[in-house]
Amino acid sequence: MAAALRTLDAISTLLFYLACLLVVAIVCMVTYDVFSRNLGLPTAIWAVNAVEYAMLHITCLSIPYLVLTRGHVCVEIVLTYLPGGLRRTWETVLHVLAAAICAFLCFESGKMFLQVLADGSYEVRSFDAPMWTLYISMPLGFGFGALQFLAFLARGDSFYGAAPETHAGM
Repeated sequence: MAAALRTLDAISTLLFYLACLLVVAIVCMVTYDVFSRNLGLPTAIWAVNAVEYAMLHITCLSIPYLVLTRGHVCVEIVLTYLPGGLRRTWETVLHVLAAAICAFLCFESGKMFLQVLADGSYEVRSFDAPMWTLYISMPLGFGFGALQFLAFLARGDSFYGAAPETHAGM
């Protein structure tokens, strides 16, 4: 089980690093676009659409890592006032519910991915892109996000009671 959890964490981190590379690509595209417009050089007419697609992928690819690092939204005020046993039960319910929502979104986006892949659909804007390229990161992000929520339970870990430095952004 420990090896599976380490593999899950490694995949989540890899997806996050891919999202980080997309952020770098966005910075480069926007910088080139601004400089080319101001210097009278040929502009990248595809830049706006590419940035839109990249932002979608950044969001989806980051989901598992945000769960792993406890960067997801969690309102702890209710948990702080619950007795220990009830708090653990409530957290378990919340982890299972969050995993179920992510699994549902993984399933639905996976269906769409397979449908547009089979149809050969294209997104026609400033450049033509196969529609599957829009959907590919969704089932990955939601699927591994669901597994990360379940990993809390497998590890016996809890969002509440974690050391303050483990609360991302807090």
